[in-house]
This record gives sequence, C-alpha cells and structure tokens, in this order.
Amino acid sequence: MKGRTWILGLAVLLLLWPQPAGAEKKIKEGTITLSFGPEPETMDPHTQSSAILVTVHRYVFDTLMHRPRGEKLPVPWAAKSYKTLDGGRTIEFHMREGVTFTNGEDVDAEAVQFSLMRTHDPKFKTVQRPTFRNIARVDVVSKWVARVHMNGPDGGFLNTLAAWGHLVPPKYYSKISQEDAAIKPIGSGPYKMVSWRKGVGMTLEANLNHWHPEYPKVKGVRIAPIPEMGTRVAALLKGEVDIIRDIPAQYVPQIRANPNVDVHIDRNVRIFQVGFDPMGGPTLDRRVRRAVCHAVDRKTIVKDVVQGMGEVFDQPTHQWTEGYDPNRKWPYEYDPQMSKKLLAEAGYPDGFSIGFISSVGRYPMDKEVAEAVAGMLGNVGIKVKHESLAWQTFVNRFQGQKKPGAKPYLYYYGYGNGNGDSNEALGAMATCEGKWSGYCNPAMDALFDVVIGVWDMGERERVFRLIVKAMAKDASQCIVWQANDVYGINKRVAYKIRNDDKIDIWEADLKTR
Repeated sequence: MKGRTWILGLAVLLLLWPQPAGAEKKIKEGTITLSFGPEPETMDPHTQSSAILVTVHRYVFDTLMHRPRGEKLPVPWAAKSYKTLDGGRTIEFHMREGVTFTNGEDVDAEAVQFSLMRTHDPKFKTVQRPTFRNIARVDVVSKWVARVHMNGPDGGFLNTLAAWGHLVPPKYYSKISQEDAAIKPIGSGPYKMVSWRKGVGMTLEANLNHWHPEYPKVKGVRIAPIPEMGTRVAALLKGEVDIIRDIPAQYVPQIRANPNVDVHIDRNVRIFQVGFDPMGGPTLDRRVRRAVCHAVDRKTIVKDVVQGMGEVFDQPTHQWTEGYDPNRKWPYEYDPQMSKKLLAEAGYPDGFSIGFISSVGRYPMDKEVAEAVAGMLGNVGIKVKHESLAWQTFVNRFQGQKKPGAKPYLYYYGYGNGNGDSNEALGAMATCEGKWSGYCNPAMDALFDVVIGVWDMGERERVFRLIVKAMAKDASQCIVWQANDVYGINKRVAYKIRNDDKIDIWEADLKTR
C-alpha cells in the first residue's frame, strides 16, 4: 500500500512539476526556407531600419508589443500587460516572470531599460535615435516591472514598440562591440540564429523555451539571399525556397501553372515615391520639386510597367493608419508642360542634370520603374544619371547623404509603415533627421513636435492630415503608386499572409500529408 501511495505521489508530482516551454509544444521537424531577395543588413536590432530587418529581427528578438494580422492596435507580447499613467506620459510594463534570453539572462525590467535606452548613447551608431526621441528615461520599478517615462504623451508609441525596441540581454550587449552585435545576436524570440554566411544564407533554429505556448511551429528556418527576381522565382518553382514575395506580374502565370505552389495577392501598405536627398542645388526650390512630380506619368507606370499590380496613390499614408484621407487627391498630375513652366520659373529653362538612384531586386520592378521615371524626367529637360544598386549599396548611399557637403540626387524608394504608426512613418520620410528622409524643413519638424504630444485620437487624425497636406504642398516627395503584395508559397507550407511587409514565420506550419 505504501509503495502504491509513493508511486501515486510521484506521478502527481511529475504531472504538476513545471515543464520546459518546449516540452509542451508540438514543434515539427523540418525547415521552411524563405527569401526576401537581399539579405538582412545587420542582426543588431537597434542600428538600422528597413522592412527586411523589421521582419527578420522579430524571429530572434521579442518586442514588448505585437500588432496581430489585420489589426490597427497592438497587444502585449514580451510584456504580459501594460498600463498608462500620468495622462499618457508614462507606460508601465509588467513582464512575464521567468522568461529568459537564450543565454540565460532574464527578460526583465533591466532588459527593458537597457534595450529602450541603448539608442540614447551618443556614441552608439544608429539611425533609430529619432524613433525613441520622446523617451526621457526608463525606471526599474521591480524585477519584472519597468516604467517608460516620456517627454510627453505619444498615442502611437505602443505601435512603435510592436516593430522597434527589440529586447536584448543587457550583460551580453554591454560587453560586445557594435561590430560583434551585428553578427552574433542573442534574443528571446521564437528562433535563435545558428549560423550566417553572408551571401549564402542564415540558419535559424526553434527556441524551445520561447514563452508562447503555440509558437514556433516548425523547428528550422533558412533565409536565402537571392537578389535577382527571376532566380528567386526559379528557386520557388524547383522547391528550393518555400516563400517569396514582391513578385512582379509577369511571373504570376508561370507560378500559377506550377502544381506545387500557390499565389496569394493582397493590397500592400508600401507606397512608392521619388524623393530628393538631400534637398540642395535645384531641388532646394519648391518649384523644381513640383516640376519633378508633374513629370512623372503615374498611370503609365501602374498600367504598363508594373502591369496593374497596384494602383496610383495620392498620399504617403496607407488605408490602415492615421492621417489617411480617402478623398485626398494628389495635386501634381502628369503635366509635362506645367513641369517645363515651373522649371523655367525656377531659373532652369533648359533643365539641369542630377543623379538618380534606385534599388534592383528589392521591390517589384524597381529598376524598370526607375528607368521609366528617368525617361519621363528627360522629356522635360531633367537629365538624370540613373544607377540601379544592390539593396545594401542603396542603403549605404542613402544614409551617406546625411554627411555635410553631400551632392544632391533623386531616389526611388518604397516606404511601408507596417507598424501602423503615422508619427514614426511620416517622421521617417519628412523630418530633417528622418531615417528615410532627404527632405528638411524646420516648419514641418515643428508639426511633428506638436503631434507627438497629442493623445486624443481624433485630434491626432486631424494633425496627421494637416501634415500630409503640408507635405504635398511643399512637394517633400513625389508619391507614385501603392503596390499589391504578391506571394508565392509552396503548398507544403501553411501560412496566412499579412499586408504589411512582415512574414511572421513563427506562425508558419508544415502541412501533414
């Protein structure tokens, strides 16, 4: 009897004893391979800014918040809960007790403090500093409670924390250099990086101790850099890659004809533009910027170049975020004669010469669209020297323009605002210190200083619409078109696409046959 009682007690103890997170999950063997085209620029989550990084960094690092597919508002992620204090000037985060980074450090209040304040160090090289400019300090209230104190209320801050502010282990990152941080990431995300050979690929492995009870679903993930779209499509059709996106129209019939691949299409958040970086020389004159906008035949680009895989668009904010106005009309319709008239008024009756850069293989038909734009500008006398650059080269060239004395040029680029925060997105595009801005107007910066302190959603909407109107009036950039998001997915993979450039690979599953 005693023996049976002892065995029963042991059985109950084993049932009740806390199990490792991975022991409760059904993680399937196998690997899902995806390609974004270019490879990630860095695996330090606090230094650079691009849609690829916003996606890939979430595989290895957790963020405090998460915006579910199709939702405008974020929900707690690495944080268990949050509450706003002091009229929105302070946000208190309660962390999930017992969660650790893959090196064993706790994902606690100290980790929140270190991660959100890392960009404040003036010696730290980063383009993300403006994103966190409203944070005054972060206090550690207790082991698992952190308070973020802001200079003023910020209604979009929680959305920002769904895409940025990735949590990193303080002890590890305080000891390594930025160079090592770029290639040796440690996080608490659903996956951990096993290897990364530049130009060959990145291999990730499931974090068995990730806190989420359902994710990840598959043990392995591989990210393959395949910059050229035709090669990327061929890899999909041969089964070498499971997921690709940004597929141009001419490849869709070929992919649909393959019995092992599905095509998924949705309207994307990404809006393409021609911009000025930095404003200087001829482009310092607003009439010249307006002339550039009038020279671009947007309807022809959508109809003939991208073959209808998108639509002509009229504003820099997409339909799922603040500041979007369905009644707004772009004030610079295609009008070559008006373009020439404005150039003459600005003192350039015979036009002028200027550089022009675009990426190649990063966006649908990016090289071809830029070449079409170059031809249209040439028709009104603006002679451009167009360069199609690999993505990382494009990024380096663009960011190099922040240096004093940089020679002005034009660029073709798409901004997505996948996290739904208009303050972050419009600020990135149209402030003097914006991550993706060549435009600089102190009066515009002042508008952003106003909106960052507005908590009322109705008032935020009004101010953002005012900012969008001011951007158009000053021709801060020329809005061209909004893309469709076209995915090719191997039928062995179960994944529901998002429309905000992100691929939440931890949700992807392998179908059982």
